[in-house]
Amino acid sequence: MAASTLLFTSCDGQVKPIGEGTLDLEKFSFNTTRTDLLPEKYKSKDYQDTYEIEINGEKENSIMFQRDSTFSNQFTPERKAIGLEYRQRNWGMDDQLAVFQGQYFQKINIASTLDGKIKALGCLADEITKSQADNLLKKLTSKYGASKTMKSSWNNKLTIHEWTKKDKIIRYVTSFTNENNTMKIVVDKTQGTISEGEKEPHYLGYLFIIDPALKSEVFGKMNTGDFVYINNESE
Repeated sequence: MAASTLLFTSCDGQVKPIGEGTLDLEKFSFNTTRTDLLPEKYKSKDYQDTYEIEINGEKENSIMFQRDSTFSNQFTPERKAIGLEYRQRNWGMDDQLAVFQGQYFQKINIASTLDGKIKALGCLADEITKSQADNLLKKLTSKYGASKTMKSSWNNKLTIHEWTKKDKIIRYVTSFTNENNTMKIVVDKTQGTISEGEKEPHYLGYLFIIDPALKSEVFGKMNTGDFVYINNESE
């Protein structure tokens, strides 16, 4: 990982593709399209509906995104495709794909309309401490004011913090894992070995940015991957 981090945002909110710089979430604009972040040049030659990205051009540090459809009335005869999700399948702890005021995120998940307009971003800060989780909440509160709180529909022990602004809705939720159900693999390239790593209990921070104009296609409609954390009990 390079010592410095390049942030790519122009005055109209357009950004460089994922993997070519760190997405500045504080300045993110919904003028950005899915193809701005995941251009067709990333489409896999080997796997269907998959995008493969070499972080900063490093082949040994690559990530994959899987495309899937979002449906309304999913389990009924009225089932209808209303959008697309691009879910990041793998990540490294040193990856810095997005940032909000110094807190880096290793994952970015994208929800878009069928024609490529971004409806929501879901970013994960993995393996953070309670202090880091609390500090991000303080930064969000300092930026956007006091939050509205609600219970998560995924787990009613989790609290969602929400801020509603003219151009975006922000939701933030943290969870704790003791890694009891996680297998951690440690790869030592120097020794050429693969071993099982030690369990490391930690917090995870999920930050969602939603387009208010498309919130009806997001809340209560997205129930897979990291987006399960976006909905409150009434949605």
